[in-house]
Amino acid sequence: MKLSFNIFQKVLITLLAVTLVPLFALWYLGNSSAEKELTTKISENLVSTMNTVATGVNSWDDTNLRAMRQATRLDDMMSMNGARQTPILTATLATYEWSYLLHVLGPDGRDVSRSDNSPMDNYGDRSYFKAVMSGKDIGRTVAIGKTSGKPSLNLGVPIRNENRTVVGVLAMAMDLGMVSSTVTDIRIGETGRAILLDADKKVIAHGDPSKVKTALQDFSKHPALQVPGITDEPKVYMDGDMKMVGFVRTLPQGWTVLVEQQYDEAFFAMHKMRNEARILILIVIALVAAVAVVMGKQLTRPINELTNIADKLSKGQLDVTMSQTKRSDEIGSLARAIERLGVSIQMAMDRLRKK
Repeated sequence: MKLSFNIFQKVLITLLAVTLVPLFALWYLGNSSAEKELTTKISENLVSTMNTVATGVNSWDDTNLRAMRQATRLDDMMSMNGARQTPILTATLATYEWSYLLHVLGPDGRDVSRSDNSPMDNYGDRSYFKAVMSGKDIGRTVAIGKTSGKPSLNLGVPIRNENRTVVGVLAMAMDLGMVSSTVTDIRIGETGRAILLDADKKVIAHGDPSKVKTALQDFSKHPALQVPGITDEPKVYMDGDMKMVGFVRTLPQGWTVLVEQQYDEAFFAMHKMRNEARILILIVIALVAAVAVVMGKQLTRPINELTNIADKLSKGQLDVTMSQTKRSDEIGSLARAIERLGVSIQMAMDRLRKK
């Protein structure tokens, strides 16, 4: 079936094509460039936030380790004599206010000295002690502290004698409040937050406390941790029915930091830009249609009038009036031609009557 368009339809199609094709091309190019730039900025923001968290956690951890290692080099500490070690432990505890216990463990895991006045205890079952005694330079455990009864970080470093033989373990138990504040104070918009997990993927600190139901909650199944490549660059993923964008990094301690933000908030500017572009296109279509209606009527009205006049002339109705003859455009020329045709028909009919 062959399509047929009247003048108005052709004018409308022409105007839409002339207007919208360049507009769509400009919108596509501009939108692609803007989306790419915005996506880059969102990624840079997440990476920058990640760097802030990682630097804070690493600095705090390095401070603790440096203090402990300096203490292990003292002769009184290497003596494994409780009376000589206790003043060092007490002085160190006073300097690092986030720690609540420093103690020295013998090779069997039992206390040799403590910074508090509590009875000596056995910590041989703790993983940080076992790690050091197995030859590692550092042992870390995030667990519910025996002394505090709260989630705490326990650090252990070896005490070596002059022969570099491990004769004991210096352990520091500390409240996670300071390192937690480094994480919980992070804000990215209204929905962005940071999460710090230990080596077993249990929560040390969470920017949204409502997400943590129990102490040391297991986050090993968190959707972000299952996304390929999320440690290389920020990725989009679903957390339940919520679309998120996040970035993951593993710290030297074996801990994991996740920085995430709701997708809709992160890409709000892009959504707004798209909606504004759609509105602009709809406005342009409406304006073009209005212009096409006006122009179409200006074109079709005189043509329809001339068509009716020509039809009347063909039927012998020669008493017609054409106002379009005064126009200086093509329609005026057509009107004058039809007028001459009417005169010619009138003259021909007059000659026929005379015969």
